[in-house]
Amino acid sequence: MIAFRYKYIIAVLSCILIFTSFQQDYDVNAKIKAMYIYNFTRYFEWPEGSKAGTFTIHILGASNSLVKELNDNVASKKTIGGQKVEVINTEKVDSKHAPQVLYITPDQYPQLKSIASKLKNKGVLVIAEKDGAAKAEAVINFVVINNKQKFEFNKNNATKYGLKTSEELKNQASAVY
Repeated sequence: MIAFRYKYIIAVLSCILIFTSFQQDYDVNAKIKAMYIYNFTRYFEWPEGSKAGTFTIHILGASNSLVKELNDNVASKKTIGGQKVEVINTEKVDSKHAPQVLYITPDQYPQLKSIASKLKNKGVLVIAEKDGAAKAEAVINFVVINNKQKFEFNKNNATKYGLKTSEELKNQASAVY
């Protein structure tokens, strides 16, 4: 009877360990944001110079789960405007080689204002995740409303960065500035 209890306890602990290790590798929020980022690209028109070569999505700051989702489910499987997708994750932005999409993590948000001035008319979709980001310098700002991932949109900022946008995107945003 004691041997059975130990086997049962070991089996339960093994299941718990397997389940928790699976959970650490899977981030639902990152998966949702990755799909949003990919889908946002359908609503913008980039300048001609951005339509050749690789389509770059730059994650500024630490977000391993988002980088993994973008690599696994976008860069390895999809194209954007016929371009192969590359995901970059660094702590700095090279304004001479500006990406088409720049996602700024909350911990890097203080850099947004200085980065924004360097990216004017470079055809960059700037996405942030911080209260007030769409009112400030971001084109898209991720927000959570009633436990659901949503986004805010600033068309004037899109124009400032040299992007043309579809009116349809405004209808999907939780707020438009």
